[in-house]
Amino acid sequence: MKILALLLLALPQGGASSLDELAQQASALSPAGVLEFADQAAVSLSTADFHSAAERMEQADGRALLLYGRLQAWAEDPQHVERLVQLLEYNQPELSLAALQTMRLPAFDGLEEPPSALATWLADQVAEDAPRLWAEAQFTLFKMGGGAQRRAALRNLRGVLWSQNQALRNQAVLALGRCGIPLGNEEVSILEELADGIGADAVLAQTLLEQVAQQARFRSKIEALQKLQASEQGQIPRPAQQEEELDLLREIMFRIHTQHMEGEKYTDEELVNAAADGLLRLLDPHSTFFSSEEYGQFMFDMKQAYGGIGAYVNTVDNVFTILRPIYSGPAYAAGLLSGDKILSVDGWSTADQPNDEIIKRLKGEPGTKVLLEVYRMGWSEPHKIEVTRDNIQLPTMQSEMLPGGILYLELLDFSEHAAQEIVGAIGDALDAGNLNGVVLDLRSNPGGYLREAVQICDVFLPKNKIVVTTKSRAGADTVYRTRMRALVPDSVPLAILINEFSASASEIVSGALSIQGRAITVGQRTYGKGSVQNVLELDTQKDEPFEDISPKPGVPRNGIHDDWEAYEDVNGNGKYDYGGRIQLTIAYYYLPDGSTIHTQRDHDGRIIDPGGVEPDRKVEFPEIPFVTARELNRLLEDDPFRPYAKKIYEEDHQLAVKLAINDNRDVSRYPGWDEFYQSLDTELDPQEVRRWVRRQLRAVVSDARGKVFPGNGFLGDYVEDPQLREAIRAILEKSTLSLEDIPEYKDLIVKR
Repeated sequence: MKILALLLLALPQGGASSLDELAQQASALSPAGVLEFADQAAVSLSTADFHSAAERMEQADGRALLLYGRLQAWAEDPQHVERLVQLLEYNQPELSLAALQTMRLPAFDGLEEPPSALATWLADQVAEDAPRLWAEAQFTLFKMGGGAQRRAALRNLRGVLWSQNQALRNQAVLALGRCGIPLGNEEVSILEELADGIGADAVLAQTLLEQVAQQARFRSKIEALQKLQASEQGQIPRPAQQEEELDLLREIMFRIHTQHMEGEKYTDEELVNAAADGLLRLLDPHSTFFSSEEYGQFMFDMKQAYGGIGAYVNTVDNVFTILRPIYSGPAYAAGLLSGDKILSVDGWSTADQPNDEIIKRLKGEPGTKVLLEVYRMGWSEPHKIEVTRDNIQLPTMQSEMLPGGILYLELLDFSEHAAQEIVGAIGDALDAGNLNGVVLDLRSNPGGYLREAVQICDVFLPKNKIVVTTKSRAGADTVYRTRMRALVPDSVPLAILINEFSASASEIVSGALSIQGRAITVGQRTYGKGSVQNVLELDTQKDEPFEDISPKPGVPRNGIHDDWEAYEDVNGNGKYDYGGRIQLTIAYYYLPDGSTIHTQRDHDGRIIDPGGVEPDRKVEFPEIPFVTARELNRLLEDDPFRPYAKKIYEEDHQLAVKLAINDNRDVSRYPGWDEFYQSLDTELDPQEVRRWVRRQLRAVVSDARGKVFPGNGFLGDYVEDPQLREAIRAILEKSTLSLEDIPEYKDLIVKR
C-alpha cells in the first residue's frame, strides 16, 4: 500500500504518454493493487485517454490489459471489455480473479460481447482443473449475462454439486449462494459443512447461511401479512359460515353415493376435485383445479423432457403405431420409422392395451434397454429391435430455409429455451449471409413462459421497447421491455402466422411486434387469452416425497418426478402422486398500445369483447366441400397414397426429395401417375389427389433424411399453405427481392 500511495502522488495528467506511464507503474503492483490504482487514475484522464486505452487493449496483456480494462468502467462508452477474458489462466489465479471482478462492474451491464466471450471460454474448460476460477467465471457469467447465459451458469454450477471433487463442489455452492437465488436443502447442507471450517470460504459460507435464514424469516412475515390481509378483507370465511357451506357439499356427496345411478363409481376425492374445479371455472375459463394426474401431465408438458425411446405414437387400426420418430432420438437411431407397428414391449403384448400403459412401459431410466417386437409393411414377419432409452427432449422449434433466403421458424410452444433456439437458427442464417426475411409460425401455439416471449421480441426490437405490461388487483404494474439490441436488423422483414388456436405468449409476441411496427401478422384472429395464471400449491394436498436424480452426468435434475426415480408411496396405490394444485388468474396482459388481448366476459360468462390479435392480413384455409371430404374419407381408409409415395422414393430418391420440397403442382412429374390415378376409381380432382400423395411423400422423405419438414400436414408447406404463401408475399413486398426473382414463387404472382 505504501508503494501504491507514492505512485498515486505522481499520477500523470493525461495524454498518450501518460497511459504508457500508468502501465509501467501498474506492472509493479499486485492485481488487486492495479484495480485500486486504475480507479484513482481514472479521475485525471480525458475522454480521449479512455478511447486510447480501449484501443491499447487489442495488443496489451498482463497487468497492462487489466489496467486498461478497469479504466473502461469510467468511460462513457466502454469498449473491448471482452479482451479481459484473455487474462483467465490457471497459473495466474490472482490476475484471473481480478479480471473477473472487473467484468462484473455495473458499468458494463448491457454489453453483449463480454458475457459472450466468457461463455465461449467456459465451454472449453474442465471444471476440475481449477475449481475456484471455474466457479468464479460461472458466477460472473450469471451476473453480467442475458437470460439464457444466466440459466446456463446456474445449470453448470448445480450440475457439479454431486461431483466427487470436494473443492469443486464447495466453490460451486458458494457461487450459487452469491447469485442470490433460493437454495435447496442439499445446497444448504454443503454450506453448513463449509461453515464449520476455518478460512475465507468458511466465513463466506456463514454469511450466506445467515442470508438464507433472513430470506426464510422474510417469507414467513410476508405469508403472515397476506393471511392477515385476506382475513381483514373477508376472503377467509368465518368458521361457522365455512361449516355451513361444507354441509351443503357433504349433503350433495351423500345423495350422489346413495341415490345416483352411477354414484358408487365415484370416490369422495373425485367429487371434491370436481367441485373445486367447478368453483374455479365459475371465475373464468383459465382458473382451474389440477388433480394429481393432471398436474403431473402439466409439468411434463412444460418441461418437455423425459426418458424414453423418442417417438410420436398412437393406436391406429387397433395396432399401436409409430406416427413419426423423433429424429434425434434413440428409436430412429435403432432403425424405427413412421408407420412401424409395435406388437410387444419386453415380451408384453400391446394388443388391446391402453396407450397410457404401453407408453409407460416404453419410458424408463435413460441408459436402460427395451426390446420391441416390430412389424413393418413389406416384412414377411416381425423383427426384434432393441432400443436404448435416452433423455428425450421434445423439439420446441422446427426451421427450414425457404427459397429466396426466407427463414421459416415453426415455434411449437414457449417452453424453456424457446428463445435460445430461435436465436440460434437466425444467427446461423445471418452468418451464412442468406437472410432476406423471417416467417415466425405461431399457429396453434398454446403459449408457455412469459420470459421466453419477451426474449423472442428482444430478437427483433431495439433495446428498451415495451413488450407487455401486467396489471393486477394488488401491487404495481409490471412492465416488460427488451433488454438488448435487436439481433435481426429492421431491413429484414418479419411476418408472423397466427390462427384461432394461438394463445397467451403467442398473442403477446404477435401483438407486440405488430404494434411496434416490426411485423406483419397473417392468418386469423387469435384465441384471446391475455391473462396471467399462477399455479399454487395446496396445504391440504402435498406431493409425495421422491429422490430427484440427474438422468446422466452433466445433466441437471429436472425438479419433477420421473418414472425411474424412487419415491415414498404415501397412499399405497403403487404409483407416484403429485399433490393437487389450483391455477388462479391473478393479472391481465396489456400490449404496448394499452389494449388487452384477453377475451372479456360478463358475470354470466357471455363474451362482450372477443379479445385476441386481429391479423394485418386475414387469410383462411379454404373449406373442403362435403362431397370431396366424403370421398377422401373413403380413400384414406385403405390409404393408397403412402404405398405410392414409398414406391416413388424407392425408385428415385432425388426425384422424391424434389417433389416433397416443391412439385410445382404438376402431376406429370409423378412417375406412373395416370395408372395410379385410374386405380383409385375416384372422381376427385387430380390436384386433390396430388396434394395427399405429396403429403405422404413428405413423411417418407422425412424418415429417410432424418429431418422433419416444418409444419403439420399442409401447414408449413409453401406449396399448399395459403397463410404461409401470403406471409412470403408480404415479406417480398418489403424486401429488395420480387416474386419474379424466385421461380418457386411464380404462382404467387397471379393474385392476392
